[in-house]
Amino acid sequence: MRLRNLVMALLAGSLTWGCEGTTQIETGADATPDSSSSDFGPSVVDLGQVEDLDWGGDDRLPDVGVDLEDMGTGIEPRCRDFGPLRAFPGALGFGAASVGGRGGQVLVVSNLNDSGAGSLREAIEAEGPRIVVFEVAGTIELQSTLSIQNPNITIAGQSAPGGGIAIRTAESVRSPAITTNADDIVIQHIRVRPGPSTLLSNSVDALTVAGGERLIFANMSFSWATDENVNFWYDARDITIQDSIISEALFDSTHEYQEPHSKGLIAGPDNARMSILRNLFAHNDDRSPLVQSAHPFEVVNNVVYNGYQVGTTLGMPEGARANLVGNVYLPGLNYRPSRYQIIVSNPLPGSLFVDDNISPRSDINDPWAAIGWGGIHGGDYNGSPLPPEARSLTPFPMSSAPIAPVAASALQDSLLPTVGASLPLRDSVDTRVVADVINKTGQLIDHPDEVGGWPTLVAGTPTTDSDADGMPDAWETARGLDPMDPSDSATDRDSDGYTNIEEFLACI
Repeated sequence: MRLRNLVMALLAGSLTWGCEGTTQIETGADATPDSSSSDFGPSVVDLGQVEDLDWGGDDRLPDVGVDLEDMGTGIEPRCRDFGPLRAFPGALGFGAASVGGRGGQVLVVSNLNDSGAGSLREAIEAEGPRIVVFEVAGTIELQSTLSIQNPNITIAGQSAPGGGIAIRTAESVRSPAITTNADDIVIQHIRVRPGPSTLLSNSVDALTVAGGERLIFANMSFSWATDENVNFWYDARDITIQDSIISEALFDSTHEYQEPHSKGLIAGPDNARMSILRNLFAHNDDRSPLVQSAHPFEVVNNVVYNGYQVGTTLGMPEGARANLVGNVYLPGLNYRPSRYQIIVSNPLPGSLFVDDNISPRSDINDPWAAIGWGGIHGGDYNGSPLPPEARSLTPFPMSSAPIAPVAASALQDSLLPTVGASLPLRDSVDTRVVADVINKTGQLIDHPDEVGGWPTLVAGTPTTDSDADGMPDAWETARGLDPMDPSDSATDRDSDGYTNIEEFLACI
């Protein structure tokens, strides 16, 4: 496809990547704002600017083959060979060693209240190993930060009925929606969308990890923060974020810095052993992600769409060793053609392994063509090619739960159908964001109202669970368990290391 045609297709929201026979997905006026008439973010793509952009002959991206009509309606229940014992079947990376609340009490969230009996806050503040399940669906509006201070907790959003669980903050809240500072945390299938506060603040994140070891966040959806959507700046160890959507950090909002500020994910120098795997970053100004860890880390099989300042920034202080593999960087309406989408600053010799990344500057014959040198502090996004001495010719060994990377050319078909909080249902926010990636539509936003605000989630009907052990009676009966015995949630009927309730949650 000629570059002029590509850009015209991008501006029209109808871009495909070359293979015939793929149905184009239409999102409709109700799902996607009219970017030609909206004023919610800087549109910098200009046909004259991109005429000279060198795509390096990299035409590896085919049309996306996923069908949005079949997405957001739930995923067929599955029970499979669960494989090695990890945080949950399918857990990857450094955080896969988390035990979460394995073997602990089951706590049932029975209402959407901010606090009190039956609330999510009560379950989070409980002590001892615990697995948190939901018999309600909807949005929890927080009056203050949810702070996870006690270790050994699993929060299973996929257990909710109806449209699942979302979290937002009241307009008076000037702090993160969720903070963690505890060991062994597992959280899955929760949406965290704080929104702007009425007062200026530099700390309204969706998630701030302030410490702890063995943490894994999977199939999460983070958006509408006014600072970072996700903040791993502090001293935390052995972390994974996988299969999650990090999107639409608010650009010109109530962040107390004067300049607009829309950031995806940041990980700081005290953060050790981190895996950022199979995530979708969309409509963030910058930091998709930014990692400055002085320890091993990996950024593998992520899709980054419509970065404005830059896509991924890697700071490489002494001790850093990084694998950057199989990531896809897609331009959108806010993309700046003059800039590298991947910037590396201050790397030591042989500290970075790169392979199979696709971006507007990538070259199928040279995996390093897409990597820019950002200077000592990483602020030169126009940059120059990364010095050869920084390159490692072989990947670094990482965790004991390694990812087997999907080829970048196949990543969108592999990732987009289930990424984010897709169980029990994908909500309209994530459906729209995924459609933006497929159709090359949408822009940075300043306020959630510009894209429809917080959706109303279907309440649904909880399954019958007579003993309140988190497992439906029918599921227990089919497996020879006693639906009147709450203690069997913590036993292991097949001796594979996963407790019965963990197997149920993996089969949803």
